[in-house]
Amino acid sequence: MNQCSVNHVFLTGKKQIGKSTFLKKVLAVYPKCPAGFYTVRTNAFLETSYSVHLFSAKLPEKQRIPTEENLLFLCGNPAYDPIERFNRLGCAALLHSDAPSLMIMDELGPNEGKALDFQRAVFSALDGSVPILGVLQKTEAPFLTKIRHHPQVHVFEITEENRNDEELVRHCRRILKI
Repeated sequence: MNQCSVNHVFLTGKKQIGKSTFLKKVLAVYPKCPAGFYTVRTNAFLETSYSVHLFSAKLPEKQRIPTEENLLFLCGNPAYDPIERFNRLGCAALLHSDAPSLMIMDELGPNEGKALDFQRAVFSALDGSVPILGVLQKTEAPFLTKIRHHPQVHVFEITEENRNDEELVRHCRRILKI
């Protein structure tokens, strides 16, 4: 583990409660482009079902267009195996050559459970010197439990009552030193 003490913030909570919106509030004052990734669930790629896509955090939001190249998995399709895609796309998004001062991981869930290369990249980042602002799905999975119990991780549950709490936003910024 890195000798300098770096703290990470992960948000969790019910689906559609506002975790990613809260993450954006924390980032609102961050003047640089963070490293890492965002995942997006959409029906814009296949009109008949939802799909999840992974985008580099360096890519501007307007350029995050769902394609076959950034497709992680099709929702509700157990025949579609996301392991290779998590390992390829996720690891590439976590590698950085420009010494970022912040990394985004939005979001991590149980679908990454067998993507061992991706998991190694996540834990390498957690043990590194760059603060991480991330989102964890609120579900039980060994991968997510290990992140929650990492000694440098602070987990905050986002609820209807606190999702607009500016003091919590400032507290997260202080932890991340942004």
